Amino acid sequence: MRWLWLSVLAAVVAALATVPAMAQPVAPSKSGMVSYIEGEVRLDDQLIPDPIVAQFPYMKENGALRTVEGRAEVQMLPGWAMRLGERSLLHMVTNRFIDTRVELMEGSGVLQVPEILKDTSLTVVLANAAITIAKAGDYHFDGSPARLKVFAGEANVKIGNETMVVGGGKMVNLGGALASVEKVNKEDLDSLDRWSARRGELAATANASSARQVYDANGRSAPCYSTNVTPVTTPGAPCVGTLRWNPWYGLWTYIPYGGMVCDPFWGYCYYNPMRVYSMYYAPTIIYNPAPTRVGGGAPSFQTAAPTSSGSSGTRASSVSSVASSPSAGVGHSASSSASVAASGGGSAASGGRGK
Repeated sequence: MRWLWLSVLAAVVAALATVPAMAQPVAPSKSGMVSYIEGEVRLDDQLIPDPIVAQFPYMKENGALRTVEGRAEVQMLPGWAMRLGERSLLHMVTNRFIDTRVELMEGSGVLQVPEILKDTSLTVVLANAAITIAKAGDYHFDGSPARLKVFAGEANVKIGNETMVVGGGKMVNLGGALASVEKVNKEDLDSLDRWSARRGELAATANASSARQVYDANGRSAPCYSTNVTPVTTPGAPCVGTLRWNPWYGLWTYIPYGGMVCDPFWGYCYYNPMRVYSMYYAPTIIYNPAPTRVGGGAPSFQTAAPTSSGSSGTRASSVSSVASSPSAGVGHSASSSASVAASGGGSAASGGRGK
């Protein structure tokens, strides 16, 4: 009977081991995937269950996402997350990566852009302006009064036949006959900004274990990944950054194709598989020039376990510190979730650089 019991146990373990792989969501191939919600959120007037489980709905072209008493996170281009505040309305005009176009009709939204991707484009229509994102950064959109705040990055704002460039630290008021540009206080952040920052920090923290998963599956044979910041280009290889589902954190994280990219405003970073392995997982070789025994001998080498020496950065750390504040809105900090990844087999190494 012992052999029968062992056979049943082995079969159960094997079945359970396949569940995460079978339930692994597929990375989006178009813009508009609703990746996270809090509270009451409706897609084309249909209530989205909170929390979203297994299936992540997409915004269809000419469709609309409305937050009532809630918030929502929508994945635009790979790694580009648009996060909507309460009582906001977002209309999807086109949802192709090569030309994504959305219109913020009500409320507020924050867009985080870790890097600019080749052959992709995102335009946000706000009041009488068409805003195209030109550089990695953090952008805040308000519907009423209509305005754009560029905390970091650069956007091209087209009104009629005129186009103006709005850089980091600037704010442009829209909706009138003439747009006015003025300085923005980078410390003047509202609850939506802080909630978006915590979501971004959590995604960056989850990146370490997800990138390690990819490394374990492909190792150094993955054609698009290297330790360099400049991406490796292999003929015929789709060398682009991608989203990956992290089952330990229960969220989508971004994996860049070249080295690492860091949020220019908050400071947390995303690593590709080769880079995260070399920084946090690869054993360190320690050289001992002194003789190992009395009377001489050859130098010795020791192998030390890697240590996660990355820090979250100045702004990212400050975001975690306000995670428990009621005025900061509902959310989770990366630091509070480190034990989740560790218990699930992942790593919470964040490595972001402060401003």
